[in-house]
Amino acid sequence: MAFNFVMVIILVLLLAGLVMSFFAFKLKREEYKNTGKYPRGHYMGRGLAIGIAIGIPIAIVLESIFAGYMVGLVIGTFIGSNMEKKHEHELRSLTLRERDLRKKTIMIFAALFAIGVIVFVLAIV
Repeated sequence: MAFNFVMVIILVLLLAGLVMSFFAFKLKREEYKNTGKYPRGHYMGRGLAIGIAIGIPIAIVLESIFAGYMVGLVIGTFIGSNMEKKHEHELRSLTLRERDLRKKTIMIFAALFAIGVIVFVLAIV
C-alpha cells in the first residue's frame, strides 16, 4: 500500500515537472521572439543533454549506469561551458518570470530526488 502511495506521488511530481517544462519552453520561445536572445544557461542545458546522450553508450560499455552518467555530465559540462562562452553575445539575463519558473522547477525535481533517496534507503534496509 505504501509503495502505491509513493508511486502516485512520484507520478504527480513528474507530471508537474512536465507541465512546468512546457511553460518554460513556451516562455523561452516568447522571450526569444521579443529579444532575439536566449537566456543565460541555454547552451549549458544543450551541452548537458548532449553529454548525457554520450554517457548512455559509455554506461552500457562500462556496465555501470553511474560511471556513464558521470562521464556524460563531465563531457556535457565541458561542451555547454564552451558553447556559453562562444555565444555569450547572444545571451541575456533571465526575466523575473523565468527565474520564478526555474525556482519552481528546481523544487519539483528536488522533491523527486528526495523521494528517490528515501525509496532507495527503504529498499536496502
